[in-house]
Amino acid sequence: MSTENLAFKLIGQTIGGCQVKKLLGTGGMGAVYLAHQVSLGKEVALKILDERWSRQARHAEGFLREARLAAKLEDEHIVQIYDVGTDGGRHFIVMQLARGENLKDRLKRGAIEVEEALKYIEGIARGLAMAHKHGIVHRDIKPGNLVIGEDGTVKILDFGLAKLEEAESDKSQGQFMGSIAYMSPEQSEYMPIDSRTDIYSLGITAWQCLAGQMPFRGENNFDLIVKHHTEEPVAPSVIRREIPLTISRVVLRMLYKNPADRYASVDDLLLDLKLIRRHQLPAAPSPWGKRALNPDPIELAPGATSEKLYKQALEMQRGLFQAGKSVVPMRELLPKMGVKHKPGTEAPLLPAAFLETRCGEKRMPLVFAAKQGFAPPDCDGKLGYGERFRLQNIDDRLVVRVRGQKSLGIVDVQRLFDLLEALPQSIKQAAVALDPDYIAQGSDIRWVVDTYNILDKRGCQFTLIVGSMENHTTFVNLGIDSHIKLELELERTQTLSLERLAPKDTPAPVAPDKPPPLTPSANALVAQIEALLQAGDMLEAARAWRRLVSEGLERRQLAALDDLRTRLYDKLLSDGREAMEADDHDTATERFNTLIDLDPGRYEGHFYKGLLLKSEGKLEYAQAFLTQAILAAPDESELFYHRAIVRSRVDDLEGALRDLDMALQHNPRLVAAYYNRAKVHHQMQRDDLAKRDMLMYQRLKGGSTKSARAPSPTPEAEGV
Repeated sequence: MSTENLAFKLIGQTIGGCQVKKLLGTGGMGAVYLAHQVSLGKEVALKILDERWSRQARHAEGFLREARLAAKLEDEHIVQIYDVGTDGGRHFIVMQLARGENLKDRLKRGAIEVEEALKYIEGIARGLAMAHKHGIVHRDIKPGNLVIGEDGTVKILDFGLAKLEEAESDKSQGQFMGSIAYMSPEQSEYMPIDSRTDIYSLGITAWQCLAGQMPFRGENNFDLIVKHHTEEPVAPSVIRREIPLTISRVVLRMLYKNPADRYASVDDLLLDLKLIRRHQLPAAPSPWGKRALNPDPIELAPGATSEKLYKQALEMQRGLFQAGKSVVPMRELLPKMGVKHKPGTEAPLLPAAFLETRCGEKRMPLVFAAKQGFAPPDCDGKLGYGERFRLQNIDDRLVVRVRGQKSLGIVDVQRLFDLLEALPQSIKQAAVALDPDYIAQGSDIRWVVDTYNILDKRGCQFTLIVGSMENHTTFVNLGIDSHIKLELELERTQTLSLERLAPKDTPAPVAPDKPPPLTPSANALVAQIEALLQAGDMLEAARAWRRLVSEGLERRQLAALDDLRTRLYDKLLSDGREAMEADDHDTATERFNTLIDLDPGRYEGHFYKGLLLKSEGKLEYAQAFLTQAILAAPDESELFYHRAIVRSRVDDLEGALRDLDMALQHNPRLVAAYYNRAKVHHQMQRDDLAKRDMLMYQRLKGGSTKSARAPSPTPEAEGV
């Protein structure tokens, strides 16, 4: 009788306090059931170890030991384990029932949109980071072990193959543990296994999510194993052109054959994913200088088979391992035994030949457009790139025009980085021009700075061109013009009539429409947030708010919930300030980060995160967050004041002086600003101006010991 048929026999029985209701699935370790946990009165998932394993004490003890270890993992991206034990000779695990769609089933409908795929990849990585901190390696990350919850949160299932990194690692070498299609090279050879094996498996999963297919294909499992060891995957961008190359290189770094070449930890991967989400350039180096986007596939020597070559290589490794000698990895053995790269049917593809520009209906590679000076015949200055960009060559300067009012999204920004990195070295001047109706956002500062860095490294001068006074003022107030050349390009786009409306033409006021009622699930989340606020569980309340926002509410519905968000924000802000005053920087950092995610349009989260970083001596990061705060609240004098302090400490006296001027412009009675501006003038050998400011400081100080809006901590105490 099959394992699945035996599994059906348990339906209706009670095991570990759970009444078995339905078989959900079977695997190599056992079966998983839908069950009713009697004492809790809730539905759970019940995993029972297969009899062939439970009869062996070593496997049974390992199953229970690893389940107890996994029970310590509390993260929204990991299915929670409630109970572990043995009942009537059956070893079981009681787990949270993950409701939603299996990622494997979702992928049957094809590739996932880039931003959605990035959200899932980051969620899985966060769950793995928690497991790795506890020394647990999953070893079987694949779409079948991942569930997309009803709220869009991805959860990792089945730590049944997990193991402690330090526990009996030698005994596991050379054994298959996991699914071949997603298995890291070191899992199928006599090499040590650590947390980087999960990074590789996540890389295969990420490749599949983005491209909609698998990076490696073969007639059998041995073909797949050999390819895992020796064949380089193509960039996912080659399969789907809408995937930016910057994202492809993050995925490919996860898939390096040598674990030492991958991300050193999931935390490093999360940093790159965060940079992408924040509209910045990922740190993963571009591999295109060493390999093409479409590397050559492998082929075998005449008469050889993947199975034969793999088994021979494994035998050689086993001999070295048993003799206590250094084991040669298969990525080095197999090429010497008959695996070689065959010339591809396509020419090696590099970014300049891959990226496409458009001239009407005609498409051409970037390298071809560059040879024509970005002004192909019959194009009339309308050479397009992507959905938002237009390329022009004006007075030997390449101008990349950003079209539209909406701020650039994640994919847009990364595609811009692709373009800049692929430009010919002959281009020495480049500019990005924003349309007159473009509305600058906080995220724009990040991609503008990274754009400058990309071009500066290649010796290309960069200019930011803005088409409105509002955006020009915004960027000047942010101090971006101290490092980046800023131009104003005004253009009349509409005619404004100054004629007064006749009374009969004056439209009658229209009462605003009431927002439509919330869905039952949204109402439930609102009630949950209220309860969590009452209980003081602010982080869970913030998570519930994020789930509420993901419900797809209309702007009017969100506006009606402003009071709830404000109360949540203010309580988090209060907690963060108290933690900072108590020198509890970890808690303060957590609260301020949550504030920024909850409402990036308010300045307080950015401001206090900047103050915290300033107190820790992380001045460059402090300046970045204070800059974000100024963008959100350009009329707050204390924001300019504190950024002036930071700028002075990094020897940017011009920038500090400009910020102190802005602080006093907004609050002429800010006593400490006169004191510190006097010190800046003195350092710049402008003693007459320094004397003037010191006199003003003394006059105001004598009249009042406190300024009208004195920042905290006391400014003159920290000084410039």
